[in-house]
Amino acid sequence: MFTNQAVAKNAIDNDFIVSLISARDPRGAELLYQSYSRGLLYLAARHCPEYAEDCRHDTVVTSVRQIQEGRLNTPVALPGYLSALVKRIAFKKNTESKKRSGDGETFDALVKSRADERADPEPSFEAGERARFMQQGLQRLKLEQREILARFYLQGEKPEQICQAMQLSATHFRLQKSHAKQILQEFVAQALHHRRPLPKQTGRVL
Repeated sequence: MFTNQAVAKNAIDNDFIVSLISARDPRGAELLYQSYSRGLLYLAARHCPEYAEDCRHDTVVTSVRQIQEGRLNTPVALPGYLSALVKRIAFKKNTESKKRSGDGETFDALVKSRADERADPEPSFEAGERARFMQQGLQRLKLEQREILARFYLQGEKPEQICQAMQLSATHFRLQKSHAKQILQEFVAQALHHRRPLPKQTGRVL
């Protein structure tokens, strides 16, 4: 279980955090992030250093959703719950990273990828499918989330610029960016799992 300076000083009111999140008050997610951010990053870096930031943000997003669903009945157990959750997410990230070389599923790559008819048909078909599913997944996002991703990945704006232009707090930006990315990754993964098979090649053999 992790601790941080705020925890050591008994400055965190877990009951208050959980009550805000359960009431779907956006202040709850921001307070949770501010209270446990350092501890989550420390644990994430130990178990999945390559994707530590993603693990931290995914943990906050997932915990908020699960608390809203009523899956945390005892607020005092919040630190242990977050500790276990970040480890599970880190394990999942490590497993996924072994199935691909590098971060080949970034928003930028998925949106811009297009099949090359001259290339080997299987990877070309795969790239086209991923791009198509990503475009479909984008429609599932809120307008704010789509704008955040477009500004960050496609227009190359810095987080500070985005926050200023969209009048967002730094914490809100990080959480929305992570949540949107998580939604897209899950949608694309499920879509690829249920996709149609690669079309058979016809015509004369060269």
